[in-house]
This record gives sequence, C-alpha cells and structure tokens, in this order.
Amino acid sequence: MAPDVTMHPPARWPGRVVNALERRASLFDDSFRSRAIVAAAYTLIAVAVVVPVIFGGGQAMSRIDEPTHADGAYQISQFRIPARGSQIAPEIRDIWACMGQEGYSLPDCGTSAPAWRFPYKGQNYNFAYPPLYYAIVGFPARAVAAMTSLNFVEAARLSGIGWLAGGMFALFVALRRWRVDPAVAIVAPLLLISFPRVLHASTTVNPDAVAPLAGALAVWLAARLFLERSHDWVLALGLTTVVALTKFITTIPFIAVAVLVLVRVVRDKGMRRLRFRDIVVPLAIAGAILVPYLVWQAVQAGRGDPDWQNPLVGINTRDVLGLPGSEWIETLFVGFNLASDYYIQPPLDIALLVAWTRLLNMLVIGAMLATVVAFVKEPERRSLGWILGIGAVLYPLAVQVQAYGNTAVPQYFPNPTGRYGLSLVPVAVACIVMAATKAGYRRATYALTGAGLVVVTVIVSVGLQRMPS
Repeated sequence: MAPDVTMHPPARWPGRVVNALERRASLFDDSFRSRAIVAAAYTLIAVAVVVPVIFGGGQAMSRIDEPTHADGAYQISQFRIPARGSQIAPEIRDIWACMGQEGYSLPDCGTSAPAWRFPYKGQNYNFAYPPLYYAIVGFPARAVAAMTSLNFVEAARLSGIGWLAGGMFALFVALRRWRVDPAVAIVAPLLLISFPRVLHASTTVNPDAVAPLAGALAVWLAARLFLERSHDWVLALGLTTVVALTKFITTIPFIAVAVLVLVRVVRDKGMRRLRFRDIVVPLAIAGAILVPYLVWQAVQAGRGDPDWQNPLVGINTRDVLGLPGSEWIETLFVGFNLASDYYIQPPLDIALLVAWTRLLNMLVIGAMLATVVAFVKEPERRSLGWILGIGAVLYPLAVQVQAYGNTAVPQYFPNPTGRYGLSLVPVAVACIVMAATKAGYRRATYALTGAGLVVVTVIVSVGLQRMPS
C-alpha cells in the first residue's frame, strides 16, 4: 500500500513575500554593518516624513510653546541663556510673525514689531528648561541658517530627523536586547511615527523631540537590569543624567525602572536584608535627576527679574483649593491616554488620525495588561508592562507636584496631557511587540505598523494639499 501523502497548497503570494523578507531580516545580526544599514533606513524614512511636514502642513509655529523653545535654541547658539522676564529675540519674533501661529493674531511679517505685540508680551516663559537640547539643536541650526536660505526655525526643525531616526534605531537595538527576532525588531520601531505626539515633536522645535530616544534608552536599560540581571549603576546614572539635561519630565520611564527595581528587591529580601548593592541603581537614577534639577534651578534662581510672574499661570492651571490630594487623585489615571490624548498641527489633524489613535490607545492599554499577565512565569519580560503602568501613573503626578511647588499660589493641572508622558511611547511599542509575540501573533505587528505608516502617509499628503499658498 502506498504511503499517505499530505498535499499542502502552495503559500499565497503575500505569505511568500513575508517569508522571504523574514529570511532576509534574519541575516541581520548585531554587527556594526547590519546596524548601520538599519540606521540608514530609519534616517531615510525620517527624512521622508519630517521634511514634507515642516515645509507642508506644519509650516506655522506650533502653539505648544514653539516660539519659546526656538528662542532657547537661538539664545544658546549666541552664548546667551534666557532668564526670568527675558524677551524672545527679535530675530525669532520676526520669523514667528512670518510663519504665523494657530489661534493668535500676530504682527505683519517684516515689520520688526516690539515684543509686547506678541502673545504673552513675547516673553520666554520656558527659561527654566535645562540647556542640553537647545545646545544640540541651536549651534547646528545657526550654521545651517547661515549657509542656506532656511531661517533659524526651519533649520532647527530639521533636527527632528535625527531625533526621530535615533529613537527608532535605539528602540531596534533595545528590542534586540530583549531577544526579539530581527524582522519584528526592525519593523516595530516604525510604529513610533504613527503616534501623533511623536510626529508633532519631531517636526517642531521642542525638547519633546528627545522623548522617543529617551524612552528607547529606558527600554534598553530595562533589558540590562531585568533580563540580564545587571547592577551597572554607572550606566543607569549616565543615561538618566543625559536625558534629565534635556527635559526633566522625559526621565519618567527611568523613574519607573527605579521604582520597579526597588519594589522587587524589597519584596524579595524585605527591608532588613537590603544591602547597598541592591538599591544602588535606584539611588543612581534618583541622583541623576535630582542633582541636575537642583543645580539648574539654583543657577537660574538668581537671574532675571525677581518680580516676574509666569503669564501661563491660570491658563493651563487652576488654584488648589484646600489640600492638593483631591485634585491630584482626579487626574491620577489620565496618563494611560498615551495615543488618543494628542495635539498635532491643525492641517494634519484629520478624521482618520482620530480613529487611528483611538485604536492605538486601546492596543497600548491591552498590551500593557497582556504583558503583565501573559509573562507570569517570566518576570523579567513582565517588567516592561509594569514599567509602562508605573510610568503612566507617575507622570500626571509629577506634573501636579511641579505645578504645586513652582508657583507663588499653589496650582494644579486639570488635564496633564499625554505630551508629558511621551517618553513612555517606546515602552508601549515594546509591550505591543512582547504581547503579540507571546500570543503567537508576531506577524500582526507587521500589519499594525503597515497600517500606521499608511495613516502617516495620508496625513502628510493632506498636509501638503492644505499648505498655505
């Protein structure tokens, strides 16, 4: 009797294409050459996204404080540091008037109007931000503006290419550290672009542009600490310090890592058996945030007008009535709206993006919970879900504490937006990858990322069509 033969139908062409691409991706090891190719690909994609937005639908100044951040970069490039009561430089005000800004009536372009004719009397109310981002962006932008026809703001915005490409590449390296297979690790970071906050930060002058890179570095550090059981506090100290010198709220995923390390060591050993080696990483992360913050605040405290009042007080904030606990509790869990709570330049904000972000937000929360539950026997991988959850609770609280302590009359934020948790987006993408892989839907990440890139393509195209004539 002839043996049974099972005839398998040939794979359809989409499956064959995916198989071929996965085989090609499997050849990418962690060598310098392979990583250089991946980095170059991310850079080209970042150029294809950032440039059309900057010179298309995103031409106008962003209402998310872009004039003040552009002034910060310009002042640093001129070896000056803004202080209390500092006015935005005339050069930036002229660019501001010509580029326009949503929701504000500005002086006519080319009139060299005085500062008082601009919103908030043309004051740089973001003088307290640390200087590293402004230095990294300001000096190259000054050189590019001097050698080309671009103005300073346009030149500074081009730095978003580097921040976005760097964030995607760092997340690729971090996912490989988590032992994600090359194909998924290459594709998944592209999902970052479809988060509107990431797209906005990467196409404007704003320290938020650093957040995707910072979050990816935190994912990489988490792999070192939890998956590889490293106690390299010097590495944790260095990475956190650099991030803190760009924007303090961007360190939220590092704080979440420190909290998780501390909770786990207390759970496993108890308070009495703790050794310094067990808590050195959380202490290093805490010091890397607090020391630069206190030093910079001390530097800025004695500079400028001592009687200056922040013009934003009472606009985004409200007076605290009684104890701050009730106001803070109300906003404790708004941080989970990482995707759907967004702002983007109005010409780019379309119905498709609204629908996409609602889906994305549901997937982020689901992936966080799935990572915590599905990896119950793998606590190292489960840590990513906990980091995302802890960070989403911490950043609204951090915003409230800062508002309460930095004003003469204690204030609170009725709505701490997702912008303050932007550095958690790479952690969210890592959770999506982990949850999908664990559930056997590894290729679903390709479909999700592909859908996100389609959404971004439509957004950029619509922005070009709506660009001012």
